[in-house]
Amino acid sequence: MYIPNSMLLSKCLKPNQFKSFSYINYRHYSTNYDQLIQNSIENVSQLLEKNDRSSYILAQYIPEPARNTFLAIRAFNLEINKINEGGQNSQSVASKASKQMSQTMGISTADLKFKFWSDLILRIFTEDSSNLKELGEPIAILLRDALQKGLILDISFFQKFLQTRRLFIKDNASFQNINEICSYGEGTYSQLNYLTQGLLLSSSISPSSVKLLESSSSLQANITDIAAHIGQATAIASMITGLKYYATSKNQITLPIDLMTKENLSQESILKLFSGNISDEEEIKDISDKLKQVVYNTAIVANDHMLTAQKKLKDFKSEVPDTIGNTSDQILKKQSKNWKGNIPDALFTPLMIGIPTSLYLKKLEKNDFDILNLNFQQPEWRLAWTSFKDYYQRKI
Repeated sequence: MYIPNSMLLSKCLKPNQFKSFSYINYRHYSTNYDQLIQNSIENVSQLLEKNDRSSYILAQYIPEPARNTFLAIRAFNLEINKINEGGQNSQSVASKASKQMSQTMGISTADLKFKFWSDLILRIFTEDSSNLKELGEPIAILLRDALQKGLILDISFFQKFLQTRRLFIKDNASFQNINEICSYGEGTYSQLNYLTQGLLLSSSISPSSVKLLESSSSLQANITDIAAHIGQATAIASMITGLKYYATSKNQITLPIDLMTKENLSQESILKLFSGNISDEEEIKDISDKLKQVVYNTAIVANDHMLTAQKKLKDFKSEVPDTIGNTSDQILKKQSKNWKGNIPDALFTPLMIGIPTSLYLKKLEKNDFDILNLNFQQPEWRLAWTSFKDYYQRKI
């Protein structure tokens, strides 16, 4: 699996090649401009509050100049994850129409949707226009607004995310082993984490964070590695969480095939279990027990990634005092005295996206990795309190 080095974060410490126009053409907001931005914020916030409450809650910790852009990034993730081959049900009219398009034209409805977003992202970064209405999509409007305000966004992270997600759909949401899920996580959730890290390293948000990382290559490597491990853990957890959805609506199994083979558990038996097509109690118990073991073996890798992220965060916080002590920058020394737990908000809050994954893994363990347990149908109510506590304790 691929763990990025400090090269990724170094890109965020340099001027973004796609946003030079924003400083030249940036002008005073008109009332219409303000209203368009406000409408986009409301649209994106409502979308996340309904469909991704974790991101909606964690957005409150992001420093305000970057908060709307963070919302847009998380909404982008949500919208792309909705794309599938024609519909939620593989037997639906939309799915059949998509298959017919693929057979006759060599292109599916998912291809068209991915092309729309790929083209839209390119327009956001390359078109020299202050008319946000032309973009239409609220997510695009907020991303363009961020660029016009001089905030850092890297188009390559968006592109990598789209490419990885498209490949996931083409591969029918199938993974031969756990490393393939980790690679998927690196190409999706980790990319979103890098985007958020770069965003909060915009000079207008936290110059002291930029100076800190410029003072230590090991701190740069550590903070990007933490984001990578969180992304891979998140991907593994999401595949466990989404198992029932993919099984019942897409006839797909998102667990590693080699781990299922090891437990003599077939994809067909899992599909039958979730669809309720097994009446024999002993058979149900046998399949359920094997499924629990596979979920355990899968989840333990996610947990290892989270433990590594937590260890690296601890190392990061331990190294900061020495870095500050060795610098001659008096402003940095002065500002560092206000940092909670030796780490500024701009560097810590992007890592809080790992808290929901930690909570889910703990819930799995508490319920003996039985994803059929009715407890998993209940919404996660602990995030609001846990995020508040972990923010002040600087934990993930």
